[in-house]
Amino acid sequence: MFLFAPSPTGSGHNMRALAIASALKQLSPTTKSTVLLGSLQHIFTPLFKTAGVEVTDIAGRLVDYSTSSHLDKLLNWERFVGDYVANTFVSGERILTYIALLLEEKPHVVVSDYNMSAAIAAHILGIPHALITERYDYTMLQLTDDQLKDGGFIIPNTDLERARTALHALFEWITGSSKLVLTDKPPIPEMDANTPVFASLKAGNGHFVGPMVRKGEPYDEEKIEAIRSDLNIGPGPYIVASISGTTMFLENRDALLNCYMDTFHLLRQRYKNLTMVLIGRGENLPATDGVIQASYIPNWAPLLHGAELLVSAPGWITATEVASMQIPTLFVLPSASEFHEVEALERLSRLGYPTYLGTEPAALSGRISAVIDMPRRHEYFASAFSKLAFPDNDGAGRAAKHLINLLGRP
Repeated sequence: MFLFAPSPTGSGHNMRALAIASALKQLSPTTKSTVLLGSLQHIFTPLFKTAGVEVTDIAGRLVDYSTSSHLDKLLNWERFVGDYVANTFVSGERILTYIALLLEEKPHVVVSDYNMSAAIAAHILGIPHALITERYDYTMLQLTDDQLKDGGFIIPNTDLERARTALHALFEWITGSSKLVLTDKPPIPEMDANTPVFASLKAGNGHFVGPMVRKGEPYDEEKIEAIRSDLNIGPGPYIVASISGTTMFLENRDALLNCYMDTFHLLRQRYKNLTMVLIGRGENLPATDGVIQASYIPNWAPLLHGAELLVSAPGWITATEVASMQIPTLFVLPSASEFHEVEALERLSRLGYPTYLGTEPAALSGRISAVIDMPRRHEYFASAFSKLAFPDNDGAGRAAKHLINLLGRP
């Protein structure tokens, strides 16, 4: 039995677990899988159950990391490690909780998605552990002090360096002790050379498998028209704008939301019949002509296939999913204080995607117009798509095969 333990900090971790568990079920229908679900239960519980995966709600309450701030601008030991890291990633209580759950469930393999507490529990109990990760090191390790200061963070003389050293040692131990390390993030040596996951790729227990997402739907005109009808999208062109599911500072999400609205008003002056579909949990905006709000769309493939452009935060599960569907995308981060996505934004830029850091409507509308008006824009994006979705979009299937091989039997 496979026990999935996605980190509860964002929808992407849940989505990877769902995609891999679904692929496992297709490859080996008698295989049993259970997921320890700690966030967005109202969205993902029915999805996992439909995929034939048993669900254990480990939170006991609805958890949604998109509705509040999670970090302090002062990165001293107490604020960063004590108040944030310990509450979110690594704590004695969390580790003991996972130990108790693993003893009750008795899995053959624990599959964690950037869930350090679950990984530690599996190693303590001697249960084979597979690490799924979009991070090559703990996030703070791949950012410089200058990048953090650009985000408005205050860095004490020694506390952050001590925290980095400790978190690097922990992540290095987790990756080195895992039977299997799987990532959907293509390596870039200039960014990753000294990281634990890059070392795993070189050692052979780590593998870049490509997008660990659900099977993408092909372009279907009837489904596009159906979702246009369901969402009341008019006959003209439309763009899709997405708000990140996890935010460090609520002020950044609000600033990006306002930027999207002001940007749309500028775009409307250029594209008279343009509609914007705004996707984001927790938003409750007044009705605005031309703007359609949706909290979450479980199957957004037809919507994206019909759009001129997707404007999205650089969440990695989104980046890989839209690359597998070959959706032209502009990735936007409102502030460098959203430190957990700064590295992703830089990587996407290096891979050839258009990106924007900030919340200036005139600048963002200019970036959007440049992509919309670009001749043969699908050809422009082709290289970036291939680097993310290599070799055939089926990262979840490859991950499932690696897990079955790890188990040693069908």
